[in-house]
Amino acid sequence: MKGVMKGFGMILGIVSVILLVGALTAESGDKVVEEIKAAYSGNQEVRVTPKIDNFIILLDQSGSMFIKDQGKTQAKAEMAKNVMAALNERIPELGYKGSLAVFSPDKTLLGPTEYNREMFKKAIEDLPVTGRIFGNRTPLGDAILGMDGALSKTAGKTAVLIVSDGDKNVGRDALQAARTMHEKYPNVCFHALSLSQDEKGRATLQGISQLNDCLYIEASELSADPAAVDGLAKNIFYNEEVHEVMQEVVPVEAAAVIPEAIELGGVSFGFDKDELSPQAKMNLDEDLQKLSSQPNLGISVKGYTDSTGPEEYNQKLSERRAQAVHDYLASKGVSPERMKTYGYGESQPVADNSTAEGRALNRRAEITPVH
Repeated sequence: MKGVMKGFGMILGIVSVILLVGALTAESGDKVVEEIKAAYSGNQEVRVTPKIDNFIILLDQSGSMFIKDQGKTQAKAEMAKNVMAALNERIPELGYKGSLAVFSPDKTLLGPTEYNREMFKKAIEDLPVTGRIFGNRTPLGDAILGMDGALSKTAGKTAVLIVSDGDKNVGRDALQAARTMHEKYPNVCFHALSLSQDEKGRATLQGISQLNDCLYIEASELSADPAAVDGLAKNIFYNEEVHEVMQEVVPVEAAAVIPEAIELGGVSFGFDKDELSPQAKMNLDEDLQKLSSQPNLGISVKGYTDSTGPEEYNQKLSERRAQAVHDYLASKGVSPERMKTYGYGESQPVADNSTAEGRALNRRAEITPVH
């Protein structure tokens, strides 16, 4: 990997001023940017800006990725390819430099180059879904350490998205390799897109992503939920800067002032978790912008769970989830007197608890205005 990516850092060392000019130019006509803006109301001005300066997609093509597990309709390599294709469709073109590389064998398939959706689409389409299985093990640690030369020459923030099952590792320890890179390059964030079928591989990838509070997500969650793909793209690649547009106020004599109706969202939680994820905090930040326009509006914070586990335990868990949202909003300046929290346990599902997708939707907290 080190030799393959030799020229990566030299090209990615472009000064931030040039990146910003590229971002502004790309934003003006990019379809994803326009779709993001269209999701906001007419009195909101939205600017989409890059969150990173560079990114590398590091794809595992070891033998275990080509095995079709019992009961599965596709091999992990095919699932990875489909998920990356979906993610590529939701990345706005904002001027960052990108690269697509594989390991086992080590090879750079594309880049480093200014991100272009169609170019990456073609490279992803050419990825194989079958390959050598026996004797083709997973040198993930070696692949991570092999990026040292390239990362030493990068400027600004870099995201590395590791797409792997983390299984049957050979060579140097993957978690220790990532820890070494994290300590040497604190501006590099190692995100993990997991296709693991066992706890060992999953634990390795989770440990890597936790080194710098980066993202860990199961590929199966993305393949079943387009909204999750949008969330992943937003978490890694871009920010949304929203500003309220001042509207001329026309006084109406003897007319009652009726507060503008606002819609508030909610957040999702991991299995048996009551901590807010980075995506959840971003969702709450959007609600904060709406709440700031109506400082006297009360809100209800309602927590829920899926049906896994004892009912009494789920009731307590739902209350902790509601309280986590309450505490975050309070830390951002929302008066505690405006908020009331409720826990409903598993009693009010919004989706079928018999499926993983349904249970994920039920692990939630909702915020509703109280007039």
